[in-house]
Amino acid sequence: MLGRLLIGLVKGLLIGALLGFGLAKLGLGAPIGLIAYPAAALCGVLVGLVAGKPIWAKDAKIEAGMKAFVGAILGAGLMFAARKWLTMEVALPLQGLVEAKAASGALGMLAITSLAMITAVLGGFYEADNDPSESDGGASTGKRVAADGPRVGASAGEELGDEELEAEPKKAKK
Repeated sequence: MLGRLLIGLVKGLLIGALLGFGLAKLGLGAPIGLIAYPAAALCGVLVGLVAGKPIWAKDAKIEAGMKAFVGAILGAGLMFAARKWLTMEVALPLQGLVEAKAASGALGMLAITSLAMITAVLGGFYEADNDPSESDGGASTGKRVAADGPRVGASAGEELGDEELEAEPKKAKK
């Protein structure tokens, strides 16, 4: 689980840092709220689609969509918290990469730092929540898995098939 948590943190950091760097290159290193909240929501959507069970995995479309929707809401909420309470001044050594005024400011106000922190939290949460062992086995498909011994209701020499298992409760009700 700790390994999955670290992978999620790294995925989130990469997504947030890249989007924050893109905003800084556009001259929005310390964006106003009108830009910061939609950017955080976009980061939440992207992390929801990639972290945990990614959208391209088998049978993961609905789960990834729900994570993306919740990630958008949580991203905007975490951006509010970062802008309100992370007021420590930082100066990033990014000479030549971004404008000088975009490389210093409050931790929660800079696009690179705030978006990277938000996506790291979301990515770590989504990746730690994902349990790859859940997708193995027949329990997730809704089918009954045969036990080692004979099934209940079967005589000593026979086992019930799937059709008989479905028909058996119907017969019992009549």
